[in-house]
Amino acid sequence: MKTSRLIALVAVALIGVAPVDAADKLGEIDFLKAATDFADCMIEYGRDRYGKVHSPLFSNILTREKQPRTTPYPRFAELSVRQKAEWAGKLKEWSGPKAGYYYFHKFDFNKILNYPKGLGGEGPHKVTLYACDPYEDRQLYYMLIDLTRITGQARFKAEATKALNWWFDNTQGPSGLYPWGEHLGWDFLYDCPTYFDGPSKHLYAACYHEIKDTVPFLDILGSRPAKKKGDRTPLEKYALGIWESHFWDKSRAIYCRHGDYQGADDRKGSLLGFPAHLGAYMRVWAAAYLKTKDPGVRKRIGGAFNTVLDAQIARARKYGFVPFTFEVDIKGKSPGKSAPGQSIRLAHHAVELSVTVRLVDAGVADKLATLARLHLGDTRARPIEAKPKPQFRDLSRKNTPSASAREIIRYVKLYRKYKDKAYLQIARKQGRAAYVRFMDDVCPLPKAYSGGRKKTAEGKGFGDFYFRGAELMGAFALLGEALAP
Repeated sequence: MKTSRLIALVAVALIGVAPVDAADKLGEIDFLKAATDFADCMIEYGRDRYGKVHSPLFSNILTREKQPRTTPYPRFAELSVRQKAEWAGKLKEWSGPKAGYYYFHKFDFNKILNYPKGLGGEGPHKVTLYACDPYEDRQLYYMLIDLTRITGQARFKAEATKALNWWFDNTQGPSGLYPWGEHLGWDFLYDCPTYFDGPSKHLYAACYHEIKDTVPFLDILGSRPAKKKGDRTPLEKYALGIWESHFWDKSRAIYCRHGDYQGADDRKGSLLGFPAHLGAYMRVWAAAYLKTKDPGVRKRIGGAFNTVLDAQIARARKYGFVPFTFEVDIKGKSPGKSAPGQSIRLAHHAVELSVTVRLVDAGVADKLATLARLHLGDTRARPIEAKPKPQFRDLSRKNTPSASAREIIRYVKLYRKYKDKAYLQIARKQGRAAYVRFMDDVCPLPKAYSGGRKKTAEGKGFGDFYFRGAELMGAFALLGEALAP
């Protein structure tokens, strides 16, 4: 099988054979074994082996070699003359001891020099490198946990849980927030939040906590006990930290999507509170509301829920949906002609949360349902889905594993729902094409990109590497399960 795989890879690399055609040259592929080999490699080589503290956390990005390790420590560009002038003005405002906290004025966190261009899409300040971020890399933990269900081997879920427990017990900031999501992560070399050196003051990257939509692993966070008797649990601290650090005008429920990990910056004056982020906040509040036994915490979370929902229901009634930012309310900007996608996403969160929160607070549940109905109409109605036609999509122009992963998972789910083997054959065909493009005999970790190695922003070569490939390996695991006799 190794020989045929190498033939296929050479064909793709040298003569431009399409991945589907190259896959035809392969024998049977053991997709489940590929997934377990990946998991074993991550458990052995993908963890924190750097700095003074060797934690059980997993790295977001790794080299692809026999014994993978983290990629080079990120190096950012110097500021331009214009940027330096802008920072000089800001630093004058931060006179006294506060000025000593900042090193962010030295670098442009949107320009990373020693990594490939485009890594992370919106800029390197939103990507965690040389570090761990379970929010950004959540597909890895989902995959490990699901691998235990599929194989019956408890060790995969145990290793994922060990890492997540360490994360929730050791990385929580003074604000109660965690260093995950956009901008933040946990630095393996310095054992602290990434790109962080003190309290922020309206910095674009720095130590900003930013999450949106579904928050992963709230069940595991909810299982973590308080560090000492009488103290709040990590989940309670996180829920209240969101209210304190993101909502700078609590009477009007005005919030910013950025919250300071240190709790030193209240973000006062920022009107950039996006609806999808509110969905994430309410999910954390709901989890804490259901779990807490502290009357004081319950009262504060209930108060936050009521204040926020009253404000958002009023906005939805006024504008027809929840506007993207508070600039509509405060500066009189136009809300637009149609409901933005984030507003609809918030409404779907409200539908789900209205059911769970009803167990502890019927009044809050009713308000969640009202917010949902203002966007979606009758939240009980479910559209009837027509059975999709099985159709293979050519994904050869998609140079990262995510598109292949999602297509495989989609067709495996359709196969489970309709019991139609045509769907399974499409999933298998996509799996084989993805295997040719992203896997080889060098390393069990999938490639971050197909079609050759990338160059850094400086024009230098960058070695083959793994980044955000766990979703594909999770798809392989599900495909292997579905194909099993």
